Amino acid sequence: METWYKVTFPFKECGVAGKGQQLQDAFASLLIAHGGMPRDGALFSQRSGDFEQMFYYFSPAAAQIARDLIQIHRGVLCPLPPETVTLAVGDDRAREMLWPPKSRSN
Repeated sequence: METWYKVTFPFKECGVAGKGQQLQDAFASLLIAHGGMPRDGALFSQRSGDFEQMFYYFSPAAAQIARDLIQIHRGVLCPLPPETVTLAVGDDRAREMLWPPKSRSN
C-alpha cells in the first residue's frame, strides 16, 4: 500500500488567500519546479460534511516531492481517500492513475 498524507485546516481559514489556497499554491510551485512530474503527484481536497474542516490529500508521489510542505502543515498518514475528492493541483490524469477503473466482468 502506498502512503497518502492528509493536512487538515479549519474550513473558515480556506477562503481566498487563506491557508488552503496557500498550501495549493506552494504545492503547485513544487510541481512546476519538478516539470509537472510525477504525473500522479497530485493534491486533492474535500470539505467535511459539517463545513467545519477542509482536508487536503497528498498522493504518494506528491508526498515524495512535498515532504517539507507536509511536515510544516502537520500532515498525517492516512488511507486512500474516497474517489469523491476534488483535484486541487495536478494533472487531470492523476485520478485515473490513482483510482483505476474497476475491471468489468461480463
